[in-house]
Amino acid sequence: MNLFVALTGALFLATSLAILVSPGSGRWSLENLITRGMMPVFSIVRIGIGIVFVLAAPSTRLPGFVWALGLLSIFSGIALPILGFDRLKKYTDWWLVKPDTAFRGWSLLGILLGALLLWAGT
Repeated sequence: MNLFVALTGALFLATSLAILVSPGSGRWSLENLITRGMMPVFSIVRIGIGIVFVLAAPSTRLPGFVWALGLLSIFSGIALPILGFDRLKKYTDWWLVKPDTAFRGWSLLGILLGALLLWAGT
C-alpha cells in the first residue's frame, strides 16, 4: 500500500507541475472533466483513495499526515454528492475566472503535498 501512496504523490506532483508550467491545463481540466456524470466517479475514487491511505498510514514515513489526508479524502468523497453538482459547478466556474497566478500559487501547494506523499510512501 505504500507504493500506492507514493504513486499517488507522484501523480499529484506531476499534475501540479503541469499546472505551474501551463495554468491552461488546469483550466481545461475544470472545464471538461467536471460534469454531472463524473461526480459519482470522483466520489468513489476519493473514498477509495482515502481508505487506502488510512490503511497504509501506519507503515509510511509520515503516518499522521497520510492518515489525515485519507480521512479528508473520505469525507470529501462523501460530501461531494451531498453538496450536489450545481454547487460544484458554481465553485469551478469561480475558479475559471481566476488569474493564472492563482492557479500557479495553488499548484505550489500541490507540489509540496505531492512531494510529501511521494517521500512518505517510499
